[in-house]
Amino acid sequence: MRGLVCVAIVLLAFACNGDGETPRTATPAPSPSATPAATATPAPSPSATPQATATATATPSVSPGAALEIAYVGSGEEDVWLMAADGSGKRNLTEGRCAHASRLYWSPRGDRIACIRTVYADPPEAQVLLFDLEGQVLLEIEHQALFAGYWGGSMGSLYPSSLWSPSGRTLAYVVEENLPARQEREPPLHGTPVLVIADARQGILTSIAGGQQPHWSADGERLAYNRPPGQTLSVYEVTSGEEYALGEGLLPLAWVLGDKALLVAAHFQPPEDFQIPMGFEANLLDLASGQMTRVPDLDPPRDFWLSPAAGAAAVFNPAARGYRLAILNLSDLQSTPIARSVIGYPSDFIPQNQVAFSPDGSEVYWADRGSAPETIYKANRDGSGLTKVLELPGWFGGFSPDLTRVLYWIHRRLEAGNGWANELWVANIDGSDARLLAEEVSWAAWRPAPTP
Repeated sequence: MRGLVCVAIVLLAFACNGDGETPRTATPAPSPSATPAATATPAPSPSATPQATATATATPSVSPGAALEIAYVGSGEEDVWLMAADGSGKRNLTEGRCAHASRLYWSPRGDRIACIRTVYADPPEAQVLLFDLEGQVLLEIEHQALFAGYWGGSMGSLYPSSLWSPSGRTLAYVVEENLPARQEREPPLHGTPVLVIADARQGILTSIAGGQQPHWSADGERLAYNRPPGQTLSVYEVTSGEEYALGEGLLPLAWVLGDKALLVAAHFQPPEDFQIPMGFEANLLDLASGQMTRVPDLDPPRDFWLSPAAGAAAVFNPAARGYRLAILNLSDLQSTPIARSVIGYPSDFIPQNQVAFSPDGSEVYWADRGSAPETIYKANRDGSGLTKVLELPGWFGGFSPDLTRVLYWIHRRLEAGNGWANELWVANIDGSDARLLAEEVSWAAWRPAPTP
């Protein structure tokens, strides 16, 4: 394992630092939810002043030529819209062709959007539609099933992978078939999970009964997943269409170390319900030798986020008074704490968009949603340089891919007290140039790869 490439992971370690500073209190909610690819509007709360407050000098401004864009779904609407990061150029992408959109996923290059439509009926219906940015439908796949995204019933929202392969050529997702008669169909799965692997131009390549928890390799050529019997860790080769097993009783968590290893879960114990954390033992599986090394720092209830080169990730360990961050190097399993760091979120599972690495992987940014006001921090990957970047006037909605801007929500009570308006705002990461983008928004997601 020492010969593998150096990899780091950001950890949230519980309890106080050695300096004795007390973490801020996080207030977990009783039940987690699956992490969507787009950011959902938080539950209404009293309105906040629409001016972001910078508390430190932050990262460079947006270059004039950068094509930062946002996809969003309006409250009560059935269409996906696109707009520039300054709110200009709004255009209806789907125009009624993806009614009741439940999720949207940008392609890795930001040149297409997958819109997911699910109808809870008898029989249920699920559609996966791929749109280019001119609104043309490039692919449509239909199922008499429910779309379960990238997760299965027993795994919940554990370390989600993307619908898209990193190459953008292939899709992987799970649908739920053979459902009982109409009922309240909420996760966990009630029917039979089926892993669907599809070419983004030609359609379905294969379907794997019982397949769950798909995770793409960094080159997009291999898909790790779990299948029966015996919770078998398996890999699908996209080019050849071949499948092979790596071992029983293992579930994939992530490809790491330049795709030379997999983080896997052994001795998995599903939760009895969504209020009881799942349990497993995290291991690092060397794909060349088959050797497994325990990584107890990644055991539940921690979570993690990988850096652009799968060389770092963010992991949390909830404690009574907040979560703490550290850096874990996967090549030697040594961790370095980020002194006085804290992160909070109002549920037991922190969504993936709450943490982001700089494009070169040298810095990590995160949103502490357990504080009031919600606050953005950053630190160097070596654990130094903890900086409070920005105090938000609303609820965090996501970092732009170049970490120069941030989305946030402000809930305003409508006139005469008739409900709430879900306002979507954007500001530079230093808090300047805050502006209202749209007044009624349910979901929003940054275009992942701005084009100069």
